[in-house]
Amino acid sequence: MDISQMTEEEQLQAAMQLSLEEAGGARTEGSPAAPRSAPPPGRPRPRTFPNKDSQDVLSPPCRASAKKKRGEPRTEGAEVEMDGEIAELLRLLFGDSPEAADVERWLSVGFQWSQRAGLEWGLWQKQGGPCGVFAPVQAFIVKQLLFGGESQPIVERQKEQPMATSGADDEDARAPVLAHALSSILFHCCPSSSYTVCQVRPRAESEGEAAAIAAAAPAVIAAGEGAGALAITARKLSRAAEVRLLLEAGADSWLAGPFGVLSFLCSVLATRGPSSVREDMDDPSTPLIGRFGHCSQELVNLMLIGEATSNVFDGTRWLGDDPSSGFLVRGVDSDRVGLPQIGFLSELEPMRYLSVGLLYKNPDFPIWVLGSPTHYTMIFSANRSDSQLSDEASLEQQIRKVFVENSIDEGGLAMSSSLSKMLEALGIAAKMLPEAQREMVREDVILWEDFRRWTSGQFDVKTSAEQTANKLKLFLYDGQDPPGPTLKSVLVEVSDIDPTLAAGGSEGDAFVATLHTRWPDAAVLVSDLG
Repeated sequence: MDISQMTEEEQLQAAMQLSLEEAGGARTEGSPAAPRSAPPPGRPRPRTFPNKDSQDVLSPPCRASAKKKRGEPRTEGAEVEMDGEIAELLRLLFGDSPEAADVERWLSVGFQWSQRAGLEWGLWQKQGGPCGVFAPVQAFIVKQLLFGGESQPIVERQKEQPMATSGADDEDARAPVLAHALSSILFHCCPSSSYTVCQVRPRAESEGEAAAIAAAAPAVIAAGEGAGALAITARKLSRAAEVRLLLEAGADSWLAGPFGVLSFLCSVLATRGPSSVREDMDDPSTPLIGRFGHCSQELVNLMLIGEATSNVFDGTRWLGDDPSSGFLVRGVDSDRVGLPQIGFLSELEPMRYLSVGLLYKNPDFPIWVLGSPTHYTMIFSANRSDSQLSDEASLEQQIRKVFVENSIDEGGLAMSSSLSKMLEALGIAAKMLPEAQREMVREDVILWEDFRRWTSGQFDVKTSAEQTANKLKLFLYDGQDPPGPTLKSVLVEVSDIDPTLAAGGSEGDAFVATLHTRWPDAAVLVSDLG
């Protein structure tokens, strides 16, 4: 790389690497050994968008804009009919033969706020199904409240009740904060400055007829005739700021209405592009909304990282012995999406059905969507440092990325012929190859655990215990009614004591087991707040 394109940190690392290589070449027998390798690569950076217009940026919501009258048509972007595309969008969401009951869950829900005291910043979900949309949107709302610009004073007075409003001013600000969260998701779905905001409505002339069509729509869509029941209009915009203002204008009207969530989902798909969404997926024929109206992992990933990939591990993997004939499966690739702003943890990981990568476990902000076989919720911390990746974890993340890129299965096995290239990718000197071969190669293959253990030893890094907090206070929010909405306090204390012997859970507790995938040696204490 041209040195002019390097950051100051990268220039320093390159200079240190050159000095180490020169020192290694000049060392005489019996002289003190030089450090074996350069400092490990740093943490992945947040995503950049070189193809977006330089003026297309995500600005924080302005409190003053909340005073404007909402629900009025806006002039940004030309409104166009998308009736020809609605069938494709619905097929991408529900598949070719969905159950009418599963479709119905998505045709009667909008973005509405909790009315429960102390939880006014929480979204209210009145039935199952759309939780895979609500949890990511709630995560972006919390990110803006806790860590975004003008909203910072909210944190100072709400450390113990972060979901509560403190008066009319905060209640007026909810619409622009919601609009900012939704526009943030759209911003990350498209690498260029081209956005589509869709509004879905019954195809009718009168209010009574609209109600009748809406009631019949699930059966019509299930029969593959969605365009006959619903109409869709859209505005094409080139600035995220315009998107935010348009969504803010509809926050109290069509976004809060029965087609609000479906309208936003169509906006996400149209902005990303149906063909791009299918290319993201391992199986393009899989609907984004499955049985019982449950969101797929592809849809959750699309909301969190802007790509509808099918997995939650780091990077991409080839299934099969030969990459030329194998099957490529995609996860969270830092080269494409950077460091995720919001993380993800899964109840399926302690069951060994999947493995969540370090990128999702250590996001830019201390906010995580929690997935289970039947529901999605979210947890967060008010302290930004609680998501910081330790040097040890950052090193393992990079080692894992290099190994997976050269593995011949799901990341557990690599051929010895790839060893030299893998060491070079990690910045380990070529002279260490003979030792690496002796320590790792067994019958021409290298196991992941052997590779991780040996390569980690080539770097001098602080352990996670030296760099991470011993005690964390998290909040768990679940907007589903019934039984919620609810907010719980989650105290996490990392120690050397067996967590099953400490207060707050056991191995049979699915929630605690999920937290242990991120904080392995933690005692967890959960208590209700509201």
